[in-house]
Amino acid sequence: MKHLLPIVLVALLSAACNPNNPEPKGDTILFTESNEIFANPERGVYAQSYYTSADLSSHANVAVINYNRNSVAKMTLYLHSYYLTDYMESDIPQEFLDRFEKNMNALREGGAKAVLRFSYKSSMDTKDTPWNATPEWIHKHIDQIAPYLQKHADVIACVQCGWLGSWGEWYYVSYYRMNPSKDEDFEPRWEVLEHMLRAVPESRQVALRTPMFKMRYLKMRGDSTSSPITATEAHNGSFKSRICAHNDCFVSSSNDVGTYSGPASREFWAEDSKYTFMGGETCEKASQSNGKNALEEMAKFHWTYINRDYREEVTTMWRQDGTMDTMLCRLGYRLALEKVVLTSNPKVGKTFEAYCVMNNRGFAAPMNKRDVELIFVNAETGAEYVFPQTEDPRFWMPGETSKFTLACTLTDMTPGSYKLYLNLPDPYESIHDDPRFSIRLANENVWDEATGYNFIANVTIQ
Repeated sequence: MKHLLPIVLVALLSAACNPNNPEPKGDTILFTESNEIFANPERGVYAQSYYTSADLSSHANVAVINYNRNSVAKMTLYLHSYYLTDYMESDIPQEFLDRFEKNMNALREGGAKAVLRFSYKSSMDTKDTPWNATPEWIHKHIDQIAPYLQKHADVIACVQCGWLGSWGEWYYVSYYRMNPSKDEDFEPRWEVLEHMLRAVPESRQVALRTPMFKMRYLKMRGDSTSSPITATEAHNGSFKSRICAHNDCFVSSSNDVGTYSGPASREFWAEDSKYTFMGGETCEKASQSNGKNALEEMAKFHWTYINRDYREEVTTMWRQDGTMDTMLCRLGYRLALEKVVLTSNPKVGKTFEAYCVMNNRGFAAPMNKRDVELIFVNAETGAEYVFPQTEDPRFWMPGETSKFTLACTLTDMTPGSYKLYLNLPDPYESIHDDPRFSIRLANENVWDEATGYNFIANVTIQ
């Protein structure tokens, strides 16, 4: 039986807010970090699946999702690319939308999530134009897909803006300016971006292909400095906080094949990606593709996900030199407790505190909202007492140590022996209790696969 107890506000107790606070006295539990490669939600390598209007029978396979989760890659992410080639001058038929919904249900059943992209063509051949539908039809199609995005937000990691140009990458475009330079050239693109930001659930981010696009958008919308997101702006629901990035020519040339326009755009993405998704793939093998440089770039730009398979000559090189194993561990977040200090001799009806020292060994922080819960499980009865917290893991920054205090009042409990856990579940009710969607800490002897809880200590409550 699970008892959900009230949230206790502990902002004044948080050592993360005031790092000068002395470490509290109590029972200290030390933890050992693990080097194991394991599955965690919303991060890691992905496989790309293509769903076309020409073949409506293809769909995501739960057996394949389960297999990939348990493979060497420990995969929990998929890039689902939807090509609406046959609907450039018509509504999206219900059969296509049903297939999308079937895919989302398969991801949920398999314990995985998707990065989504919608477009019309996968060729830059001028003989294959137009590369995208007219603005009128693009906006109609966004309206059609919007209810499905809202319904299945729980298994969407983020959405790449798409729609414009071949592959939805905003370059080889029809009906839009190919190389925009004036404000009026960009405005039709911003209409698509803002339409997508409204169509995609507010809890999810929308990715643009180059830093220049976001910088220009911010400037045209009143941010004269085109400044990156700050900690105070992060995750506040604004369009600025929800526009993220994808780099589909990662370490493929000195400027990632035109991804960067100069040092300013690199500096912008390095800062902005502290609080927004960054992911993508390589597109060419170059001197910059070597493993050492790839890892340094992933750390600098806070990478969360990358294509497992493309480009094959680069990913094969990374597998052979050990780079891929490091990526499998460090893409996105990798959270490891260093120690926890617990209230000594806890008593029923009294305040209980857990002072935590948490290291993030990954390239990025968690990007989507995540619940934090202290859970006590009675050793005799198995009854669970769940205490939600206000701590936000999206600010447990990579390469840093976060110190924070979790607190609760031990109400409605009986004296006895308990197991204490830290639970980091998905906030969506549909998958909150599914352990495959909870964050596993990179510590030895803490993970409970059956529940998705991380074991802290045995506690006797008086």
